[in-house]
Amino acid sequence: MSNNSPSPQSQESDSENSIELNINLEALQKSASNVFQVQCTSIQKFSEGGFHKVYILKMEDGKEYIGRVAFPVYPQWKTESEIAVMDYICLNTNIPVPEVYYWNSSANNLRPQHRKKKSFLLKIIDIQLELKKLTFSKIGSIFFNGKNGFKIGQDNGNDMFVLTHGDFYSSNILVKNDEITGIIDWECSGAFPMEFLCTYPIWITENPVSKDNLLLIKFFHDELSCRDSNFIRIIDNIDEGEKEFYLAVFSRGIWKVDDFLDKFKTK
Repeated sequence: MSNNSPSPQSQESDSENSIELNINLEALQKSASNVFQVQCTSIQKFSEGGFHKVYILKMEDGKEYIGRVAFPVYPQWKTESEIAVMDYICLNTNIPVPEVYYWNSSANNLRPQHRKKKSFLLKIIDIQLELKKLTFSKIGSIFFNGKNGFKIGQDNGNDMFVLTHGDFYSSNILVKNDEITGIIDWECSGAFPMEFLCTYPIWITENPVSKDNLLLIKFFHDELSCRDSNFIRIIDNIDEGEKEFYLAVFSRGIWKVDDFLDKFKTK
């Protein structure tokens, strides 16, 4: 570390959402230096989600990387599943996801103007339709199974499930010059009923009385009606009780989805 570089605080505490997280920033800085074999000169907090904190790691050679520290909520399962599903996405789709340089599961954007928003929605539609093609006969999270294989959940009769991101908020979409450069935060992803995937983007439904949002909702609906009418049919016909059930699954965490399988099988 150079003498004039800022030194991170030794620890950072957070008690939001009744979760206590003590982060040893010096250890994070040292780990980044070891991974890239270049001194990490500073760490800057970038963002915070429901299960993690995100930092910008600035290196001595001028490069910057994203470092994320998970909250102590199922740290091993959700991290390993997220890394596996990102690898699966890279191998089976053209959806951009960040390159993972290092991970350890151990416990020890901008809102463009309306015209740009419509262009952005077209790219979101492309991503959702790509995910819709990845179907499975099992339900649950994706994990590694051997060197080049994947395993997923458990069988569920004749139902077909689709790969779903599970937390497809605008904060998880990386954008540069109006282009989507990466989809992050795959820790809530897995193979789930089609109703999980077939939804409007949350950022155009948060304020449905907004004239701008109403136009974007109509644009999204009309575009998908032309490209995949079944997608819109599912959105239009989903039962409110089913919505509550699916939301309950995600609120518990999909790595606990087995708790809900008996209820799903009786639907």
